[in-house]
Parts: sequence; structure tokens; C-alpha cells
Amino acid sequence: MAIISSPHFPVPSERRVMDERTVLDMWNQVLVEAFSVRYNVQRSKVPVGLPYTSASYFSGMKSVLDDWMEPLINTRNCLAHGQWIVAFNEQRNSVNQDRTKRLNSLTLWHLRLQRNLLKHLERLVFDLTATQYAFERDFDRHWANLKAAQSRISADKSKEWELLLQRRHLRGKAHIRRNYRRLIDAGLI
Repeated sequence: MAIISSPHFPVPSERRVMDERTVLDMWNQVLVEAFSVRYNVQRSKVPVGLPYTSASYFSGMKSVLDDWMEPLINTRNCLAHGQWIVAFNEQRNSVNQDRTKRLNSLTLWHLRLQRNLLKHLERLVFDLTATQYAFERDFDRHWANLKAAQSRISADKSKEWELLLQRRHLRGKAHIRRNYRRLIDAGLI
């Protein structure tokens, strides 16, 4: 919403985005509208009417939407509708096994990395719509960061991260006890 309501995003494009039925469709429409405006190509000609490099940018960003956004949006919707343990299908008349499995494997670690991935995608789309030179100039850096987030999510080191947090917590408690003992020994408490 921040991207499409910015002064850099044309009002007719904003209306077309808002007319889409689903959040994923809105993201796809933002991509089409942004590439259309930036490269002065008719919306119906995106991506085939784009120059090769621009079409490659579009293809890469579209793949992120297709591969990462749809499962993330579905998981978010399950949680928002109270389906914390078991996820249902769209009609809510049977269990959706894939969504339930995804929901049960979700951890804070995954959420943080997915948020990171979304920030990189958002930055790419913002640069595409709002900047004159930054999109092409910074694309490789943003893309590398986005791909790194995808790799970290796929590697799934959430268990190691949880153990690290537990060790930090225990070290912190020991540090507090040690400092408290020193204050008592020094007569300050």
C-alpha cells in the first residue's frame, strides 16, 4: 500500500491495483504497472515488450511473487482466521494438509527471514517506481540480499537459532546474577 499510494505511482495504476481480488494479484499488478510506467511499455505488452535486461528483472521479481508470496499470504490468512493448528481449505469444509504442514513448520526464525525477504522485494519495487537511476544501479545488490534470504529460509537452521537464543538467555541470567553478587559484596545493595 505504501508503494502504490506514493506520489511516484500513477493514480490510474493505483486504481487498477486496488481492483484486484487477492493480495497476490495486487502484487502482480503492481509489478506490471511499475514496469509499464518505467519502461514506457503498454501494460498488455509486459514482459514481452520490455528490453531483454528489463524483462529479466521482471521475470526474477515475478518468480519471487510466485514462489514465495503465495505460501506466505496463505499462511498469514490461516493465522488471521484462527487456524493456528489445523488449516482448512478455502471453503472451510475440510483440512488442507499442505497448509497445515506449512503452518506447523513455521517458527519465529522463518518469520524473521520471510520479513527480510519481503523488505528486499519491497525495496526493489520502490526503486522501480520511485527512483530514476537506483533500480538498475542497485538491483544486483538487492537481488543478492533477496536470494541470500531465500537460501537461509531453505537451509532451515531454525533449531540452531533457537539453541543460540536459549544459550544467550542463560548467559544473560548468569551475568545478572554475577553482577548482583558483586554489588552485594561491594556493599552497594
